[in-house]
Amino acid sequence: MNSTEVAAALHNVFDPELGIDIVSLGLVYAIWVEGDELTVVMTTTSPHCPMGAALFGMTEDVLGSAFPAANIHLGYANSPPWNVHMAEVSALRQLGLVPAGAD
Repeated sequence: MNSTEVAAALHNVFDPELGIDIVSLGLVYAIWVEGDELTVVMTTTSPHCPMGAALFGMTEDVLGSAFPAANIHLGYANSPPWNVHMAEVSALRQLGLVPAGAD
C-alpha cells in the first residue's frame, strides 16, 4: 500500500450531493502511509456540510475494503477551507464551471 494506491481507491468515494469523487474535488488534503498505518486528511465542501459524516463513512468503507489489513485514521481539516479552485478541471467541467475544451 502506498499513497498512489490510496488516492486511486479514494477516486471511488463520491460526494453524495455533487456526484464527483473526493480526489477530483480536491477534498483530500494529505495521505500518509507508514507500514500498516494509513492516514487520510480531508475536508468537506463547506464547514457545516450536511453530508460530512456520510462522506467520512464512505471514505472509511472504501479504504477498509481496499486495504483490509490497514489501520485507518481519518482526519478533518478546515484550513484552508475548501474552495472551487481546489478541484481538478474534470470536476469543474462536471460542475459546469469550465467550458468544454478549456483546460
